[in-house]
Amino acid sequence: MTFLAVKEEIILSALMMLDGSSNGAPLRKKVIELSKKEIVYGTLYNLLEVLIRKGYVTSQKSDPTPVRGGRSKTIYSITKQGKQALEETLLMHEHIKNSVPGFESEM
Repeated sequence: MTFLAVKEEIILSALMMLDGSSNGAPLRKKVIELSKKEIVYGTLYNLLEVLIRKGYVTSQKSDPTPVRGGRSKTIYSITKQGKQALEETLLMHEHIKNSVPGFESEM
């Protein structure tokens, strides 16, 4: 079993909410929305590099677009391993919450 750090969990969750892939700007916006905390691009890109090294995210350059003056964007995508690590982490949180007195599921 693999458990993610909180920031890794938020980034992978944001990617999932963005249909599994995104470039930096929409991803940053979704991370801020989820965490209710500001994150600078440098921190986001450093965390994405960590997730790439762990095999949870891939990156590839898009085709150049005329809107950006011919520059391409880097698209980040969650991998199968990333989805699995996120699911295991979310299940662990659920198990802990349900095990702590006073937080039992009310269904």
